[in-house]
This record gives sequence, C-alpha cells and structure tokens, in this order.
Amino acid sequence: MKHNRKLFIPAAIALLAGLALILYAFFGVAHQGIGHGGPVPGKLPSRASGGEHGSEGIFKTLGTIAVWCAAVSYAWLRLKKKRKSPSSLVKKLVPLFNRLHQPAAYAALILIAAHGIYFLTQSVLKDDTYTGLAAFVLLLSLAVYGYLIRRLKSKYTRKIHFGLATAFGAAAFIHAGGSAIVAGLSICVFWGAHRIR
Repeated sequence: MKHNRKLFIPAAIALLAGLALILYAFFGVAHQGIGHGGPVPGKLPSRASGGEHGSEGIFKTLGTIAVWCAAVSYAWLRLKKKRKSPSSLVKKLVPLFNRLHQPAAYAALILIAAHGIYFLTQSVLKDDTYTGLAAFVLLLSLAVYGYLIRRLKSKYTRKIHFGLATAFGAAAFIHAGGSAIVAGLSICVFWGAHRIR
C-alpha cells in the first residue's frame, strides 16, 4: 500500500506546480505594474519578420498542432471502452486510435516543447507564458506516467495518468483558448456520435 501512495506524490507535485503557475499568471507579479505601460525588462528587440507571419507564426501553429495531437490521444480514453461495440465503424476506429494514442501523445510533447522553447527564448514573458509552462509540466508528468503504465503493476498508475491528462486539458484550455476549446469540443462530439452506435 505504501508503494501505491508513493505513486501519487510526483503527480501531486506536478498538479501543485501547474496550479501555482496558473495562479501566478493571473494574480502574480505580472499584474503589479511590470509590463504595463512601459518597457518590459528583458524584452528582446522585435524581429523584422513580421511577427505572426515569421517564426512566431510557425511556432504558434506548432502549438495548435500539438493541441490537436493531444486531443486525438485523449479520444482513446472513451473509445477503448467500445471494443465490443456492434458498430463496424467503431470496430475499425478502435484499433486505429489504439495505434495513434502513444505516437500522438509523444508528438504533442515534442511539438509543445519546441513551441515553448521558442517563446521562452524569443519572446517577452507574458501571462500565457506561465499557463503554457503549467500545461507543459502536466504534459511531461503525464508522459512519464504513460511510460510507467506497463512497467509498474499498479492499478493507480492508469488512474493517475487519466487525472493528469484531464488536468493537462484544463491547462491547455486556459493557455491556448480557442484551438484547445475547439479540439475539446470535437472530442466530445466524437464521443457523443459513438455513444449512439
């Protein structure tokens, strides 16, 4: 039993760190006059590339693609319970999403890391920097627990993995806004369509 309790400690630390970063983004030093109405300490000179049309636009797009990869991976959660469905469509989708779950999750991790590294090194720290860090902390811990699912013989590993996935989804909604909300709603519609079958 002690071993099972120890499984929760890293997840709890990741959740608390993510929550602290999100709270800091909304209520922290960023709202105490720094960066509002004057030069921001540490601001890099603007690029001649035109912002959204240059490198920044590419890395924002990588973040959006990462959100959709995470949504595809999360869709497996509900679909795996439909393995014995009488629907031929669902029977075809189950193995597809089973194969896509891990590659989509690792693609999301890599794309989000690239997205985050770019904005941490090439942009001014803003509120969404901290919410992005929170989402990345949760995604990274989620990936570690996903890796451990088959290696640790504990029923709690899978539950922690699911809990972290849901927490990551919430942090992604806060950080990415529209694209994460559309991806989340698409997954809900997808699940609803297969519930009818």
